Order: sequence, then C-alpha cells, then structure tokens
Amino acid sequence: MPSFDLPADPKFAIALAVGLGLVLVARWASRVRGSKRDLWIALRLGDVLITEILGAFLLGYGLGGLIAPPDAATNGPPGRFAPVGRFGGFSPNLPVTLGVVGAAISILTRLDLTSLALRGSSPRNGLSMYLGSDARVIAPISAGAFGQIAMRDAMGYPISAVATADTDIPQGTEVRVVGTKGVNLLVAPLSSTETVAGVNTATRG
Repeated sequence: MPSFDLPADPKFAIALAVGLGLVLVARWASRVRGSKRDLWIALRLGDVLITEILGAFLLGYGLGGLIAPPDAATNGPPGRFAPVGRFGGFSPNLPVTLGVVGAAISILTRLDLTSLALRGSSPRNGLSMYLGSDARVIAPISAGAFGQIAMRDAMGYPISAVATADTDIPQGTEVRVVGTKGVNLLVAPLSSTETVAGVNTATRG
C-alpha cells in the first residue's frame, strides 16, 4: 500500500526554528530605538531590522521545505506522495520563494510609507521633523554623552529615542528638541518660565 508520508529534511525544521528565534530576538532588541541592542543585535538599518529580515527569510524557507521538500517534488522514490499543483507539482524552489516573500513582508511591515513620502519631499533629514518637540528624559543624559527621552511621533504615538545634550540632565526632566548631533537628537531643558507658563495655562483650562 503506498505511503503518503512526506520525507522531511531536518534542515528545514532547523531553519524554521532559527528563523522564529531571530524574529523574536530582533523585536526584543529593537524596543528602544537607537540603543546598543537595537544597533548591534537587531541590526537596524533605517526603519528595517536586518536580523528580523534574515529570520523572516529562514521562516519562509523552512516552511516551504516542510510543505514541499525539493526531493519529494522532483526525484522522490516511488510510492511517495508528491503534492500536485496547477503546473504539475510544487516547484523545487518553493523554499527559496517563500523565504524571499517572508523577507519582503518583513521589510514592508517595518517601512512607514507615509513618513518616507514626507521625507522625500523635504531636503532636511528625518530627525529634523522632531525639532521643537517636547520630551521627558527617561535615562539621565551627561553633558556630551547619551541618554534616552520619551516623546510622541508625528502620529501621536509614544516613542523613545537616544538623545544627547550640552549639559547634564537628570531623569524626569522636561526637555525640548533643539537640534541634531550626528544621527541623534540634541535636547535642552525647558526654562523655568516655560514650565510655569505651561502649568498656569493647564490650570486655567
């Protein structure tokens, strides 16, 4: 009686497991944009994560190999079941095809197309859109060194970013983005008069 078991190559199961692990690690490491984990583990390149892209490719590759192992689709032994598709069977390149699709999906889900369009219409770099924004220091900033701030992006979503300053700024201080230094934001504490004025305005409201 013919067997309908598909021969499974262990490398596809390994690729699936490694790919899932890389995706999870990349998302964990990228929680704080601009941090060392984000840059050296998630391997951020703009809005995309190289580690996540690699993981997505391995996920698709492993899944494709488990669905249609190349040997089973072409030179499988007699009596084995080879799934037949519209063109006579699955392509032996299905693992690679699904891998590329997975990587493409990973890239597209990370890219902010609206933001890219806005940046493309402006000669300034992407960080310039945050100039004048108010933020709060969530990791102390030493003069000339780096810390972290919490703020909201153009869509109103809370984000955190690496920032630097010309003076020491303790955690919890309200600051304003006054410029950029390299690929990081430059912030300065809000003046006491601005803080008082803001409190008075809020009280009257």
